[in-house]
Amino acid sequence: MKKPIIYLTSAVLVSGAALGALTGCGGGSVKLEYHYYSSEVDELGNVIEQDYNHDLVYQNDLKEKGADPSAIYVTEGEEKGYYYMYSTSDPIGATGYLCYRSKNLNDWECMGVAYNPTMYIENNTTYTAFATAMYWAPEVIYDADMGLYMMFYNASYLYNPYKFYIDVAVSESPKGPFVQYAKWITDSETATEEQKKEWAPVTDNVSAEKAGLGAGRLKVFRPLLDFEKIPDGTKIDESWYTGDSIRKVETDAAGNVIKTTEELPGYMKVIDASPFIDEDGEKYLYFVQDLGDFHKESAICVIKMNDDWTPDYTQMRKLTVANQLEIGDNKSVTSYPNYLEGNTNEAPFMVRRGDKYYLMLSVNSYTQTSYSVRVAVGDSPMGPFKKLTREEGGWLLYREGEWMSGTGHHSFVSANGATFIVYHAHIDRKLGSIQGGRAFAFDEIQWIANESGLEVPHCNGPSYSHMPLISAEWKNIAKDAVVSSTNVAAGSDVKYLNDGIIKIHDDTTFVKEFEMDEGAAVITLEFADYREVTALFIANSYSYDLSVGRISKIEFEFKDGNYTGTAYTGDLRFDWNKYYPGEEYYVTGGTFALEFKPMLVKSIKITLPKISEAHALSEIMVLGK
Repeated sequence: MKKPIIYLTSAVLVSGAALGALTGCGGGSVKLEYHYYSSEVDELGNVIEQDYNHDLVYQNDLKEKGADPSAIYVTEGEEKGYYYMYSTSDPIGATGYLCYRSKNLNDWECMGVAYNPTMYIENNTTYTAFATAMYWAPEVIYDADMGLYMMFYNASYLYNPYKFYIDVAVSESPKGPFVQYAKWITDSETATEEQKKEWAPVTDNVSAEKAGLGAGRLKVFRPLLDFEKIPDGTKIDESWYTGDSIRKVETDAAGNVIKTTEELPGYMKVIDASPFIDEDGEKYLYFVQDLGDFHKESAICVIKMNDDWTPDYTQMRKLTVANQLEIGDNKSVTSYPNYLEGNTNEAPFMVRRGDKYYLMLSVNSYTQTSYSVRVAVGDSPMGPFKKLTREEGGWLLYREGEWMSGTGHHSFVSANGATFIVYHAHIDRKLGSIQGGRAFAFDEIQWIANESGLEVPHCNGPSYSHMPLISAEWKNIAKDAVVSSTNVAAGSDVKYLNDGIIKIHDDTTFVKEFEMDEGAAVITLEFADYREVTALFIANSYSYDLSVGRISKIEFEFKDGNYTGTAYTGDLRFDWNKYYPGEEYYVTGGTFALEFKPMLVKSIKITLPKISEAHALSEIMVLGK
């Protein structure tokens, strides 16, 4: 029987002697002692989750609350070997930023406040950062040339809760304390007098009055980006809004201007700063022209930065707008009706691969279940960029079913030979409501050629499965094995079993699974030599109709000292309680997952029972060395 009619209770399976106790010259078989991950249900039918080994396995539990995560991997100094993460506090509106560190991306330790805005009193004058509230979306990058961690962020100006600017703070350590760049320069022993004068705090009597201070008694350290500083005569491309076109204008019924708001000349509401250093050392800052009084849609923009991360206002571009594959492509909404993005293009993140630049962005509102990550491609960091359609692999991360919701505003982080996307999701998985807050999640990224031959990023998620935790010690070594199988369906290939790619969505034809005809099958992974192995994960088909209900047994050809033999499991049932709860929905990417004492393995043989219909598996992952 492929699918159970009632819930099956699957206990932890432990049997056989420990492999370390075996002696002799080999040739025998032994029942493997292992831990199989399978949930149970109580008398009311509620799923009871097993705990898992956090050193080997992860699943996106959504335990650590926050939003807009920026993750980096530290490669030097006392924090070397740690992932660090910075985020918007949830609920939004906090002052400053906390930071977290982890060895595995799965379990985070709060390291306290990384950045608090400058504020102090000196000679009866208050000195303050331009913003003391509404700190959103920090993104951190390490600049090796400057020897500094750079935290880019947006926040609202004093007493103007929706007047946003972009700024940067700096630190010599990933845990901080970060100091506002303007303050850091004015205190620097190496900065020139010209630099100190440029970044010196300015008197703000308007805010002083609102604060109940006397004239001249409030001095403000200004933000990094201020579009009032655009040089006169600078030619901006036609898609850019500047000057009168971004001032608020009121007209009468005949269209005559009756009022122009002049208090914000050159102002643009901007959020979601994202820095990028290209291979040639050139620096760029991506950001979002946000929704507001002036703009009914958000757009992603770029500005070229100088070596010291100050902006070059003469080099700016608008790169994407909502519901257009390319800027000026006004037919996108009708030509690609499935590409609707609401009114949002935000949360940019840039990756270079070869000679291509991949600008990733989030679409739809962060409050919606459809908040998701998409991909645009260009030949230059300054663009132009063209968004990829869903069929081209342009939908990187989005909700499928009811186990994840609101998956977006991400960063990429690479370490230990793997790349991960770190993002936030709604804690309320099923209803997809932001009312329960947001929390951090992550999944592995692979690169795959689409049908045009263009490499595109592929996410093995959003996942809610037991997945291998790549670390400095353990990696997925399945790619090192030669795979063979009986019962290969016509047109399929065993190479799809260890290509590192798990098919989650039915949206692209170039992401494939290993397919079998009806009947039994034996799949074998053969290594060139014995490898130390400690866990095995087998991802089921993305399709409920093609999914596999059980595995008859798994056999490991192993050695222990002079002893060689075969260690085997019993029958393994797929965890329908977890991945097909109440026949409400099917969780794609669900895994048969087992861990065991590390052993030296030469081959792995997976035997599937006789199945009366076509079936498929998406991936086999072997955690080893």
